[in-house]
Amino acid sequence: MIKNKVLLGTLAAFSANLIFGFSFMFSKIATENVHPLVFLTLRFSLAFLILNLLLLFKIGKLKLRGKALLPPVILGICQPLLYMILEVYGIKYTSSAVSGVIIAFVPTIVLIFSGLFLKEKAGFLQYIFAGISILGILIISLFSQSTGKTYLSGIIILIGAVICAVAYNLINEKIADNYSPFERTYITFFVSALGFNLISPFVVGKGYFSSLVSAFSGVDFIISLLYLSLLSSVGAFLLYNFALSNISVIKASSFSNIIPIVSIFAGVFILNEKLTITQLIGCILIIIGVYGVNKFKTVKKES
Repeated sequence: MIKNKVLLGTLAAFSANLIFGFSFMFSKIATENVHPLVFLTLRFSLAFLILNLLLLFKIGKLKLRGKALLPPVILGICQPLLYMILEVYGIKYTSSAVSGVIIAFVPTIVLIFSGLFLKEKAGFLQYIFAGISILGILIISLFSQSTGKTYLSGIIILIGAVICAVAYNLINEKIADNYSPFERTYITFFVSALGFNLISPFVVGKGYFSSLVSAFSGVDFIISLLYLSLLSSVGAFLLYNFALSNISVIKASSFSNIIPIVSIFAGVFILNEKLTITQLIGCILIIIGVYGVNKFKTVKKES
């Protein structure tokens, strides 16, 4: 039974990050002519609507009576709400190489802090393999055709995004026994949908409502919105929350390192981009690193 849970949790974490990997391509398409915050408002509003439809048809269940709502609300503030905003503006003010490297440190920081705040900590070999994954991401990022200038403000914003992502993982693991994957996803998406709808009009300004309407004029945008709302939001977050109910946060978060691999091959097979030897080497190192983190066991902390 335990082995089955671990296997299902591992498959869920892999599948969630496989879906996330394609999200960068669709996000790029969706935000070509639409303000990022307008798009995020539409994305998470639609995602929250989908979750309510799942409730209506009794596919999802909420049992929140007697449960404190503050922990999952804080979870939702960390991610998707704050993380998404900080990532969008952090990437805007840094080069693609720098942003890729900074975001890539999330699993490693989770690995370090899980030993301080949770009941499990990484073993020595897991640290080694996490380092191999980071090396792979460094190779991919630093040898890629970097676009955009890097500003100190962009680096600071991305560090904020990393902090939010790490907090999301640690809090999620901490509350996983008290809230089902659907309950965690529902509350975090409610927070995100509400937050984006309150923040976006003030940031975007006068053209906000006209932007909402005009966004639907392109078929590519609609396809991207459906993918990012239905699959990359509802589907992927449900899968990831399920994974955290069955495997350690160290192992679950390690799979985020496959995102650049998926993004690269999406570009190669869908956008006809070229695969370089450095990208291939980086991908191999990432795969070795993720395999090693999941192959070796975490160490139980003494009470």
